[in-house]
Amino acid sequence: MGIRVWVISLLTGGAFAQRLVADTLYLRFYSDAPLEKITAENTRGVYSFLDLSTDSVFVRIKIRGFSFPNKLMEEHFNENYLESEKYPYAYFRGKLVAPIPYPTPGTYAVSAKGVLEIHGVKQERLLSGVFEVQPNGHLLLSGKAYVKPADHQIDIPRLLVKKIAETVEVTWWGRYVPTP
Repeated sequence: MGIRVWVISLLTGGAFAQRLVADTLYLRFYSDAPLEKITAENTRGVYSFLDLSTDSVFVRIKIRGFSFPNKLMEEHFNENYLESEKYPYAYFRGKLVAPIPYPTPGTYAVSAKGVLEIHGVKQERLLSGVFEVQPNGHLLLSGKAYVKPADHQIDIPRLLVKKIAETVEVTWWGRYVPTP
C-alpha cells in the first residue's frame, strides 16, 4: 500500500509541476537616443506563468511598476506616453515554438510566438530567450527583444524625437518555480 501511495503522489506531483510561476522576474528597457539614454526597471509589477503541458506562456507587466532615474521621467512615461491610467498593464500571451525537455537539467534556447499588447495595441511577436533548467526543477530565464513605440501607437512629440529611441531594447531575466 505504501509503495502505491508513493507512486501515485510522484505521478501527481509531476502533473502539477508542469505549471511554473515566476517568483522573481526583472524587466528593463533601454532607450539610446542621440540626446538622451533612458533606462527603467520593473521588479515589482511583473507576473508570469508557464504551462508546460500546453506550452503556454503568459506575462503581465504593470506599467506603473517601472522605476526611472528621476520622478519627472517616470511621470512623463506614465501620463504622456504609456497612459498607464487607461492602459495599466502590458501583456504577452503565447506558446513555446518547441517544448523544452523539462525537468531535464540543462540550458535550452527557446522561442515563444504570441501577441504582445502594449498601450492597448496588439502585435504578433516571436520572442526568444534562454531557459536553464536546474536540478531542483526551477527554470532560469533570460532574453532580449526590441520594441518600437510607434508599433503600439505610442506618440513621441517632435520635440522629443532625439531624446527617445525609435526602437527600445527590452531585457528580462527571472526564475520560475513549480506550483504545488
